[in-house]
Amino acid sequence: MAEPRVRRATEADIPGIRAVLAATWRDTYGAFLPLEAIERAIAAWHTPRVLGAELARASTFAAVAEDDAGIVGVVTARGRPEVVDIARLYVRPGAQRRGTGGRLLAAALAAFPGRMRVRLEVEAQNAKGRAFYAKEGFVAVEERSIEVSGTPLRLLVMELEPGAAGDRQDTSR
Repeated sequence: MAEPRVRRATEADIPGIRAVLAATWRDTYGAFLPLEAIERAIAAWHTPRVLGAELARASTFAAVAEDDAGIVGVVTARGRPEVVDIARLYVRPGAQRRGTGGRLLAAALAAFPGRMRVRLEVEAQNAKGRAFYAKEGFVAVEERSIEVSGTPLRLLVMELEPGAAGDRQDTSR
């Protein structure tokens, strides 16, 4: 299978983005969130209206990774004056561990040159996500709790260490 190509997301990509988000949410969070909570979150947070508004926001960069079968990954990042927040980075379960997540992350970082800090949140029980971000140079800097449909979750706030291996600007990898 061809290496996925990363490009800026458009409104026409919303159905594919929603499919990736639904598949990855069920796979990633199914071990520690009730299915009903996952389905409620997907229904509320991944609607065409919500995703379209994100794509239209000037401070947001959104990209997709696609191969011959369609969209296999998505990243959304928001730029603030001194911080870039990686709001979402998901790769379809069957397409993981092929470098797609790293290419999506690199595209998001390249969209905000001169940034001071890069931050994200990952659920503490998401071992795959934590391992990926650590490999990319992120370190946990704090912890916070949230509730998703009545289920408490523990989030790790991670920041990219300046000069870390994952702190790259090129998307050619």
